[in-house]
Amino acid sequence: MDVIWGVSVDEVAWGGAIAFYLFLAGIAGGAFLTASMTDLFSKKQYPKVIQSGAYIAIVSIIVGLGLLVVDLGRPLSFWKLLLNVNMGSVMSIGVFIVSGFTALSVVYGVLVWLNAAAQKQIKITSANTEVAATSVGQGLQAFRKPVAGLGVLFSIGTATYTGFLLSAVTTNNFWHTPFMGIEGIPFLPILFLVSAISTGLAATLIGALNCGDLTTYKKIDIVLIILEIILIFILYLSVKPVFFTGSMAVLFWLGVVILGLMSPLLLSIYSLAKHKNVILPVCGMVVIGGFCLRYFVVYTGQLFK
Repeated sequence: MDVIWGVSVDEVAWGGAIAFYLFLAGIAGGAFLTASMTDLFSKKQYPKVIQSGAYIAIVSIIVGLGLLVVDLGRPLSFWKLLLNVNMGSVMSIGVFIVSGFTALSVVYGVLVWLNAAAQKQIKITSANTEVAATSVGQGLQAFRKPVAGLGVLFSIGTATYTGFLLSAVTTNNFWHTPFMGIEGIPFLPILFLVSAISTGLAATLIGALNCGDLTTYKKIDIVLIILEIILIFILYLSVKPVFFTGSMAVLFWLGVVILGLMSPLLLSIYSLAKHKNVILPVCGMVVIGGFCLRYFVVYTGQLFK
């Protein structure tokens, strides 16, 4: 089913597959942002962070797209959306952005791998001839940072698109909530962008667990968690209380608020103050909380009118 800007939709029935797709797209966007921004601007060398973010982005977005294609029920519909971009269709624009992001993620991931292989002097096989990875990838490395820079735009587009997709359903009061009551500025793209950066960063740090001092990344994630708590509080005040009751109440209060936000925030602050390494539990909770948020938003918007 397509979603058109400004056109009312009688009924939208999206389930767990869509929630998981939104989650994976967010993880991919956030992981790519972490890797590319580190690659572009960090004065220190964090090769494991760059590799972890690049590889997680590829796997997450490919699996997520697979779920989306399967959920459509008609795989050919996906290719129609890709080949015929309709600027009035949120889903059509989104497929174009996500497809572009997928291509850039794969290219960037290959370049990152070639660079890592060159550093380790790994031999790779090309046309039945073993050649040093240095000679294969050295000339291509000039493209790595331009690809990373362009990918930043597409990763932000991918992370926010998942919110726009839901917000465009004008008949759903929860999904269509405006930011701070300002009509024309949807709330979910902002919330999903912050959550995507946070969860993507967390997933990347799990993959780069033993790469040395990650204090800077820990501080960034604390800021992101605080910002997400503020946004969740604003959302709570912006919609009817009924949306936070019923069968989804436990998921929201326990999964999103306590497990996904408050616990990792307090544990992160404690770890910085006491110089403890608690990346795995903190980042694990952030990732789980990110999934709980997508699941909650998708389902609670359909349970109440």
